[in-house]
Amino acid sequence: MSRPNVTNGTAPNAEGEQLFAVRLIDRRTGEVPNFNGNPLSVLTRSPRAAIADLMSGRNQKLWRAEVEPVGSPALHQGRGVAF
Repeated sequence: MSRPNVTNGTAPNAEGEQLFAVRLIDRRTGEVPNFNGNPLSVLTRSPRAAIADLMSGRNQKLWRAEVEPVGSPALHQGRGVAF
């Protein structure tokens, strides 16, 4: 598995106290997949580990992960980090 590319926003390698929302995005539709009517999203303090879990076994040409800090001003400005 290749290393993710940060395309915008702050680096998601800040492990520890910051809480992050990590979402899986279908590149074909730009949408977050839903399971039982709920969007697939993970709250974590370890975004790299969450990305690795979400992307495990998935075709990176079809899927990407998006990371946003929770409780940060960037969250309200629509800026996140895409992989």
